Amino acid sequence: MDNSEEKEQAIKEYLAGGTTLRKLGLKYGYSFTTVGRWVMAGKKEQDKLQLLQASKLAVQAQEAMPTEVKELQKALRDSRLTICLLEAMIEISDEQFGTDIRKKAGTRPS
Repeated sequence: MDNSEEKEQAIKEYLAGGTTLRKLGLKYGYSFTTVGRWVMAGKKEQDKLQLLQASKLAVQAQEAMPTEVKELQKALRDSRLTICLLEAMIEISDEQFGTDIRKKAGTRPS
């Protein structure tokens, strides 16, 4: 096992948990500070990869958004049209039956 393989293995073992830097140092024949530097460098690299993946996902979400926005705008137009039609029906029924449907039920007389 060469040095880079040992580094990767030590980083994986430490990040998996259940061991200390001192134990890994003894296992691989390095000081715990050296293993600690490897782990810190490995964490930084892992964080960079996660950030890169997150940015890729954000770009994909933005690319998909225009289609979703158009669908939401259509749904909003349909909902507004439905509300207008329902309000017109309420007005017509108020005129025909002489009632006030919009009046709150259970209001106290003044």
